[in-house]
Amino acid sequence: MTHLVKFMSHSLALAQKALRARKVKNLTHKCSLQNISTNSHQRHLLVTTHFHEDYGHSNDRNQCNITILLGTSFAFLGFFEKKEEEENPLITTLKRSILLIQKGEFKKAEQMLHIALKQAQDLQNEDGITYVYDVMANLAFEVGEYEKAEKLFKAVMQRELAKGTSQNDMKIVHMSLKMAKILEQRRLYDNAELGYKYCLKILQEHIDHETEDLDIIALYAMNVDWYAHFLMTMSRYTEAMRFMEKAYDLCVKLNGEIHEQSVVLLNDLGSICFIKGNLDEAINFLSKAAEIGANLPDMEDLSSIHINLGNVYIKKGLLDEAKKCCTTGWRLSKSKKNLETLEEAKTCLDEVNKLLTK
Repeated sequence: MTHLVKFMSHSLALAQKALRARKVKNLTHKCSLQNISTNSHQRHLLVTTHFHEDYGHSNDRNQCNITILLGTSFAFLGFFEKKEEEENPLITTLKRSILLIQKGEFKKAEQMLHIALKQAQDLQNEDGITYVYDVMANLAFEVGEYEKAEKLFKAVMQRELAKGTSQNDMKIVHMSLKMAKILEQRRLYDNAELGYKYCLKILQEHIDHETEDLDIIALYAMNVDWYAHFLMTMSRYTEAMRFMEKAYDLCVKLNGEIHEQSVVLLNDLGSICFIKGNLDEAINFLSKAAEIGANLPDMEDLSSIHINLGNVYIKKGLLDEAKKCCTTGWRLSKSKKNLETLEEAKTCLDEVNKLLTK
């Protein structure tokens, strides 16, 4: 890998971290799947943060494989390899746009990408045009501009297919998976499910042939995870449980058990059990998540795990255990200055104290 390609790889990875930071800041933690009553009060569990780049194959989030981090953009790095000998203004503009994403200046990055697109068009550089469209598509997808992302991903796929790229190529499958997520966000659920299943079919064939390509395994894990959450949205909890368990097993295989995404998936498994009324199973999953989370002090959502466990204990009538969990959630929320989960922890403690005084 040449110096320029290494630079672009590193810059794209850091750009994804900036996008991830924006997601953490804007995340709504409350679970809208289903409320379950405890006496006269409505209880819900909190959701924890999901990021597709968490399906790398390293225990260190920052070392996740670069082909997963900013989506298909990394698949076009050969474009930089070819052009390194004579770096032109297009390359310079692209580098600046990636660095702007890295700094979290997304609007400026988009403007710079439009300049890069014009440069690529003036040069009649077809690979450059495709690459710019791809980075623009992933940027729009990551910041939630789904209609724009859909149009751009379609443009990239059409360009790739027109030059002979197979529909089963991982670049196409990766974009198809993101298109399915976009359709889900637009509430076009039937088409979204067709998209998820289409990608699963192609990736499952590779898994069945015992592929050792970790990029394919990571993409498959992401597909399984997203489809599981789609099924949760559809209130198809039995199916969701099956796919969530598979997502967890794949995550552990890729990242190891002591990893934030493993904790997140255990929380989700506990949430499904809670929704289905399987409280003992919910406690098992959430207790395991909390235990693993103790080894991850920097995890942003750790307080949610303890608050969720407290809410399950309330439902079970185990109030002393509930108070301990909600107190831990309150302490962790305060240390992270997370006002939303702090409020949830306070609500949990208020409920416990009210029940204790009856």
